[in-house]
This record gives sequence, C-alpha cells and structure tokens, in this order.
Amino acid sequence: MQTESDADQTPDNSSPKVRLAEGQEVSLGCGTLILIALIVLIFGRSKTGDLEKEIQGLRSEVVELRKAIEMQAEQLQGIQKKLNATTVGE
Repeated sequence: MQTESDADQTPDNSSPKVRLAEGQEVSLGCGTLILIALIVLIFGRSKTGDLEKEIQGLRSEVVELRKAIEMQAEQLQGIQKKLNATTVGE
C-alpha cells in the first residue's frame, strides 16, 4: 500500500503537474505547453533586434581594437629596432 508521501516520490509519466496549493494539482497538456512556448517565443523575440544591433556594434569595436593593437605592435617593433641599432652602434 502506498502512502501519500510515497505517491509523491514515484515518477509519473503523465503530463507535467503544477501545484497550486497543498494537495491541489493542475495537469498541463501538450497543447498548453506548446501555447506557452509560442507566447514566450513571440514576446521573447521582440528585443532580439536591439540585441543583434548591439552585438554588431561590439564586433566592429573589436575589429577597430585589433587594428589599433596591430598598429601599436608595428610601432613597438620599429622602436625596438632603433634601440637595437643604437646599442649595437655604441
């Protein structure tokens, strides 16, 4: 014989249940879950355009930073060559 606590612990292969209050459960059917997913999809996508623009802006900033780093690396190499030439000449 199963007690109430044992029944809560056994896996249930039916639809997901939501507890409203102590002892009250609501079964969510497949259609309800699909409807919830569609609502989340529709309203969740509304701000992705802004996010995509922000990501594109960040990508262009990264490209600019890489160019600046390359330019500084070239300048440092030039300075290093000048320093090596002056120390060799002494």
